[in-house]
Amino acid sequence: MNFTNMLALLQISDAENPTIFPFPFEMHLALAIISFLFFSYRFAVQKKPFQLIFAVAPALSLLLWVSDNKTLFYGLGLVELALIIIAIVTSIVCKPKKTEEAAPQNSSKEE
Repeated sequence: MNFTNMLALLQISDAENPTIFPFPFEMHLALAIISFLFFSYRFAVQKKPFQLIFAVAPALSLLLWVSDNKTLFYGLGLVELALIIIAIVTSIVCKPKKTEEAAPQNSSKEE
């Protein structure tokens, strides 16, 4: 591949390459459903808020298939980035109490 071919590849427009994802809609839908079910189940079991955020984020990515609007594409990208940052912050802030620390407190209340 020479330098001219690289420049030609960089100039390919969105009209020539209309797909955003390297896999079809059916696979994207299946992965979004699987991730929603998994993180919803983990949230029901562990009650960690970041799991609920991660359950919603992949489902939101399905909105990209609705329109080819660049504003929607970049806006949804910003929303997904914000959800990832919020999930990271909540995973750090909302630490679960250790069961070893909770056990002595419960036994002292009973006495």
